[in-house]
This record gives sequence, structure tokens and C-alpha cells, in this order.
Amino acid sequence: MNISTTCSACSQRQEFELNWPITVHPCQKCHQELLSHPTQAFLNQEPWDQCPLCGASHLYQRKDFNQKLGIGLIVLGVVLAYFTYGLSLLLVTGIDWWLSKRIPPMGACYRCKSEFRNSKLIRSMEPFNLQLYDYYRNLR
Repeated sequence: MNISTTCSACSQRQEFELNWPITVHPCQKCHQELLSHPTQAFLNQEPWDQCPLCGASHLYQRKDFNQKLGIGLIVLGVVLAYFTYGLSLLLVTGIDWWLSKRIPPMGACYRCKSEFRNSKLIRSMEPFNLQLYDYYRNLR
């Protein structure tokens, strides 16, 4: 599994690959342990009950797609819609559907915004929930 996170002590962005059995993963800058909240479910490679990095109890899954590229694609379809009599919107919709079927999901934490990739356990996470996102955003 690949993990992208920000160190809670020094705010340095970290990316590392996690293999089982779990080994110590210190921050490259301040050497603080990054996996400070691993639960038994996480260590046994079962569906997670909390984030192993910050301890938050809510995780979600989403497509691992560059959102700026997706918005740019939609804007391009809208701009070209006048000249193509709306066919560009159909083309953009088709491309979006095709990409959504091909791109794997990634897991993320609402609180620490850590990202988890290349794990079978991500599919057991709930989809994005705007209410939970707002709750954790207001806690900051």
C-alpha cells in the first residue's frame, strides 16, 4: 500500500510504501513516528475502523483522478459546445464515464487528509460524505 500524508509535527509531506508486517515509518525530517494509531484491524489487514495515522474514525474512498484535469475537461466541453452543437458535451461525458471505469479508487482520511493507494481494503470504505467533510473541516 502507498501512503501520502503530512507529518503532524513538522508539516512535511511524506510518501512511503507500507508492507506487512508493519515496520517503523519515521518522518524523514523530524523522525517522529507517522503510523501512531495502528489498530488490530489495520495490523491484520482487515477493514479499518480508524485512520492509522491520526486516529480519526471516518475514512472514505474516491477515484484517484486529478480533479483539476477533470474540471478542465468539462470546461473544454462547455466551451466547444457552441461550435459542435452540444456534441462535445456528449464526448466529454463518454470520456468521463470511460475514465471512471478504468481508474482505481483511493482511500482518504477526513481529518488528516492522508491518502491510501493500492490496497484491497479501500473498497470496504464508505464513499465521500459531504456532512462528515464539513464536520472535520470545522474542527480545524
